Amino acid sequence: MQELIKYGKKIVAAGLAHSHFGNVSKRVGDQMLISTTGSMLDELEGQIVTVPVDRAKPDELDVIASTEVNVHRAIYRTTSALAILHGHSNYAVAISMLYDPGEQLVPEDSESLYVLHEIPIVRGGVGSEELARNASNALRDHKGIIVQGHGVFARGATVDEAFVILSSVEHACMVKYLVDNASAKKMTV
Repeated sequence: MQELIKYGKKIVAAGLAHSHFGNVSKRVGDQMLISTTGSMLDELEGQIVTVPVDRAKPDELDVIASTEVNVHRAIYRTTSALAILHGHSNYAVAISMLYDPGEQLVPEDSESLYVLHEIPIVRGGVGSEELARNASNALRDHKGIIVQGHGVFARGATVDEAFVILSSVEHACMVKYLVDNASAKKMTV
């Protein structure tokens, strides 16, 4: 739990989400620790609940868990993830609006390309079954994805690894945006 609290603060401090946007989770056996809906990522003390990864029926804690709880569940069931971080970083959201779902962003810089290879753009409403399906399918072969108009989901074997992926996706999007903007200006000169 303390690890999620620590990284919630890091996500906000790094500008990867505004305080009330985004969510974090960590798988522990057949359970997951997940932030509650509407909680501030930089103030998660007392705002993390434990829910089952596979639920037979809705639990009373599902009501207060993040609105993306079903997306986290699908990702845990479909991938080897042990941690998931979801942020709403500025460049990733902006870039996502320039791509169609199904497309992949190929990073411009060598570090992002090395870490991420390419970043799928997926579609789905907040907490929807469509998002759960699309995110979990895309994260089978990738560690980070961008949801069109919504933000980034990053998975890792640890919370730290998921944070590196979340940060890397935003960095790749920032570089892509700056390169594309500079190229467009250069062409008009």
